Amino acid sequence: MKIQPILPTLVLVIIFFVIFGATAAVIIKNKFKTKDKILTLLRLSIIYLLAFTIGLRPVTVETKYEYSTKNLDVLFVVDTTLSMWAEDYNGKKPRMRGAVKDMQYICEELAGSNFGLVTFDNQPRVISPFTQDMQYVEMQLDFLEQPDSRYANGSDFSTPYKDLEALVLSSYRKEERKTIVFFISDGEVNSLYERKSFEDLAQYIDGGAVIGYGTEKGGKMDDGTGYIYDPSTGKDAISHIDEENLQAMADEMGLQYLNCNESNTGLKSIVTSVLEASADVMEEADGAEIYKDTYFIFAIPLALMLILELAIVLKRGRL
Repeated sequence: MKIQPILPTLVLVIIFFVIFGATAAVIIKNKFKTKDKILTLLRLSIIYLLAFTIGLRPVTVETKYEYSTKNLDVLFVVDTTLSMWAEDYNGKKPRMRGAVKDMQYICEELAGSNFGLVTFDNQPRVISPFTQDMQYVEMQLDFLEQPDSRYANGSDFSTPYKDLEALVLSSYRKEERKTIVFFISDGEVNSLYERKSFEDLAQYIDGGAVIGYGTEKGGKMDDGTGYIYDPSTGKDAISHIDEENLQAMADEMGLQYLNCNESNTGLKSIVTSVLEASADVMEEADGAEIYKDTYFIFAIPLALMLILELAIVLKRGRL
C-alpha cells in the first residue's frame, strides 16, 4: 500500500494538529463534566484521524493485470522469393502487395490473437515468434523486401519447414489454443531439390489456408533497375503461378487452397470460420503500477461518526 496525499503530507499534519489543538482547548475550557470532555474529545479525535487518513489518500498497488485474448496462434509463412514481386496481381501490381493486404486483413479480423511471421527466400527467417503485439507484426509486413536478383536461387518450399514445425509444435503444446497457419506463395518452385512433404504437420494445425498469388499468363519482375532478363529465351523473365504445388501443400497440411489474386472472398469466409470457432480467454501479465483508491473504506466510518456527533449536538443543543 502507498499514499497519494491530496496535499503535501507535512501540510496535512500541520492542519491536523492545529485543528485538534484548537478543539481540545475549546473543550477543556467548557464547563463539561470531565467524563463528557473525554468522550467528546475522543469522538472528535476519531473524526479528525479518519479525515486525515482520507487526505493521505491510501492506495493499493498492483502490477499484474488481466486482459482478454483470442485462443488463437496465427502463423504467417510468406514466400519472399523474387517471383512474389511479379506484376500480375489484380492487373499489373506486384503479387506481394496483395499478400500484404490480405495478411493485414487477417490481423485486423483476428485481433487479440497471437501472431507469428516466418519468411523464406534463399534462407528462412523467423521475423516474429508468436506475440500479442499485432502492430509489430503488421509493421514487419510493410518492411518485406524484394531479394537481390543477383543472389536469388529460386523457390524451395522445404526452406521454412523446420521453423514452421517448431512454431506449430510450440503452439500445439499450449493448453486450449488453436494453431492457425496461412502459407502464402505463388507456388513456383525452381529448386533442384525435391520438396519435403508437410503431411506430418497436419496433426498440429487447426485451421488456416494456403493462399496463392499470380496468374497462369504470368508477370514480369522488376528488380529496381529494370525487368529481369531470361537468358534462356532472350526476353524478359516471366513468373507463373503453380497451383498444383499450392494445392498439394494444402492437402498435406489439411488446409484449403485459395487463389486470392483477384479477390479475397474465399479468405473472408475462412477467417470468419476461424473467428467463430475461437474463444476469449483471460490472461495475466506484469505491467506498470496500477493504483486503486481505498479511501472509501475510511469514508464510511467517518460518515457514521459525523451522524453520531450531529445527533449528540442536536440532543444537547451544544458541544
